[in-house]
Amino acid sequence: MNDHNNTILQIHNVSVSFGKRMIFDSVNLAVPERSIIALTGKSGSGKSTLLGIMSGLLKPHQGEVLFSNENIFKWSDWKRSRFRNREIGFVFQFFNLLPDKSAYQNILYPSSLNVLSRRNTSGADYLVDQLGLQQIKNQYPSTLSGGELQRVAIARAIINRPRLVLADEPTGNLDDETASDIIKLFFDIREQYGISFIIVTHDNEIVNHADYHYHLENGVLSRVNQKKTGAPKKTKEKTTAQKTKSSSSKKAADTGKSKTKKPDQSLN
Repeated sequence: MNDHNNTILQIHNVSVSFGKRMIFDSVNLAVPERSIIALTGKSGSGKSTLLGIMSGLLKPHQGEVLFSNENIFKWSDWKRSRFRNREIGFVFQFFNLLPDKSAYQNILYPSSLNVLSRRNTSGADYLVDQLGLQQIKNQYPSTLSGGELQRVAIARAIINRPRLVLADEPTGNLDDETASDIIKLFFDIREQYGISFIIVTHDNEIVNHADYHYHLENGVLSRVNQKKTGAPKKTKEKTTAQKTKSSSSKKAADTGKSKTKKPDQSLN
């Protein structure tokens, strides 16, 4: 990854303290286009606080956050809200889907908040197809598995085609296999849409494949030198239907039975 790529967002000398406790001091970070950044640190080190500052939800005591060379904290509240809706996507450990809306309605929700445009149904339909959500798009969150919930949350995060997705422990509530699929999906999205990711994580697979690794400790953000491993190996099965067909064929070959297997709802 070239460090001289154009940057999406820059943090300059940002400091935050709660009372007498310094959370971080003079933090600097540049987010290149089409990059995936892993952000690690102990619980309570301020990782989530840093994401909040990047999105303009939290204001630092010192420093500035630049987007398109403009300090977002000099904008009005309305302009920062529009910035979050259009340019930033959010993915969380516990998904944060609206329980009274279907998967499809959850995906559409951020586009419905943009009063200057129509609901992006064509974009939602495309993401439903690309992420293999056809079978579950009319179901409600309470009926979905962890992997399904996170895929819906990711579709929601990118429905407005943001330039940057902030993900807070996105694999922390998933089993290893599903987490691995979600990581592959992040890299696929980066390649297809050119979206950058900052991922707060304890997951070594994310850290090992990320373009950059930063560690936050004792108020200091440091870049960690790492051996570049590149994007995770892509799987050939792009949709739920394709994986179902492959799984069913394998089962028939192994058992000699031709009984149809129910669709596999796991990612990829």
